[in-house]
Amino acid sequence: MKNCVKISNAIIKKMMISILFVVCGLTMSAQTTIPLEKMNVIDTIQNSVVDTLVEVERIADNDHQVITNLLRDNWFILGDAGINAFYGDYTFGNLSTRLTPQFNVGLGKWFVPGFGAKLQFTGFASKENKTVETVNTRNSQTFYDENGNPYWTETIKWWGINVDLMFNLSRMIFGYEGIGSSKRKNQFIASIGLGATHHYDIPLISNVISSHLELQYSRFFFDKKALSLDVRLRGIFYGTDFDRVNKTFVDQNISLNIGLTYYFKKRGWERTVSNITYYQEDHLTINQVMVGTPDLITFPYLVNFVIDKVEVVNRERVNLKVVAEMMNATPDQKYLVCGYADKYTGSVKRNIWLAEHRAKNVYRILTEEFGVPTSQLILDDKGGVDNMFYDDPQLSRSVIITKYNEEDNTSENTDTPENTPSEK
Repeated sequence: MKNCVKISNAIIKKMMISILFVVCGLTMSAQTTIPLEKMNVIDTIQNSVVDTLVEVERIADNDHQVITNLLRDNWFILGDAGINAFYGDYTFGNLSTRLTPQFNVGLGKWFVPGFGAKLQFTGFASKENKTVETVNTRNSQTFYDENGNPYWTETIKWWGINVDLMFNLSRMIFGYEGIGSSKRKNQFIASIGLGATHHYDIPLISNVISSHLELQYSRFFFDKKALSLDVRLRGIFYGTDFDRVNKTFVDQNISLNIGLTYYFKKRGWERTVSNITYYQEDHLTINQVMVGTPDLITFPYLVNFVIDKVEVVNRERVNLKVVAEMMNATPDQKYLVCGYADKYTGSVKRNIWLAEHRAKNVYRILTEEFGVPTSQLILDDKGGVDNMFYDDPQLSRSVIITKYNEEDNTSENTDTPENTPSEK
């Protein structure tokens, strides 16, 4: 019985050894798809943790967040006309006897949906009935009220220029409706500002500082919001010397005007794109990693970046190490390291800075961390560019490494799509 047990144990051992040889043979067969003389073995990594960048891009749901447009966008012109009433020292008589025409033209820009500025030119006359005779009445006809008290009529011609800050109350409270939206066709806007008013056709020409307050109702008739019908209640406030009598603290022109505002293209703002970026830890157990020799690695190579960032994440550093090994193994070949940014996000100046520093960071990692000679690398950047790959702006936030042909100072970039990047 003991001999049978010994025989069985021997048979089991032989079977296990045979299975082990078969497994090893299959493993070697799988690994020798590329000849062994063209293989390098990277150091064994046990229980390593690799940071994997995960980036999700979506349109923000917040109606109070938009992408700020360039200086040339969201300009408008306006014009209105109406009636004006003057309130000054010794004002007397019915309102209907003191009304005069008023007109107003202006140019402005909205910086964000809720805030803008405008420059206006306003005129042109004010009328007042006085119970005292002044130099401004210029010996006008004497009138008498129902009680027999005399009064005099004066007319002061003037024009003014003012700069106002504008606050779109509708959008500040309820948010921006979006380009081409049918919402917010009725909007309420408040303006406040300073200006200068010139009085002429009076014995003593006067220039005074004025303050301005305006409430506006705008009605848009089309979803594009290119044209609005406006009703404006405007107040212009001067020093008390407007009519050359020092009794009240300020003199005022109050007007009610109706007009139009036209908004030039590009009008409106794009929704902000929110990028949720996080790092997912991948726990790996790697016994051996077999990679091809440098002549098996192709170019161009793309290093991707998070929106508005220039730091190279760990995942890209791992890949750059393999790229650096290939570069070190081909010392006679030069490579172009070129940075890019997405031109539809951020200003031109910001995108130039992003593209430059992305390229510099990749250059620094290749040279300082992985020992690539500086003589092998050519550094360049293109600023903000159109979508280069798959109509995806994320792929334009990158650094692209290509082989550099020193003879004609060009890079070999035959694998990139036809719509190659162009500077903005």
